[in-house]
Amino acid sequence: MAEHSLQAFIVAVRQDPALQQQLSATSAADADEVAAIARQAGFEVRPSDLVNHAGGTLVDYEDEDYFMKPQWWELAG
Repeated sequence: MAEHSLQAFIVAVRQDPALQQQLSATSAADADEVAAIARQAGFEVRPSDLVNHAGGTLVDYEDEDYFMKPQWWELAG
């Protein structure tokens, strides 16, 4: 179910420039913030869903934190 919800969120982001703008902001640089934005948009997405998706291709790891790659929704496949 988590993967399905994440995929639905990715589709929504690709179709919604306002969501893209929100997710491109510096404040949405980490997986926790992106998951919070997804929940606000009505999707059940956890930070771990983002980190684990496609073997970690959406995030960069740095000092025990996961930061989302720029325009990560385009990398989601």
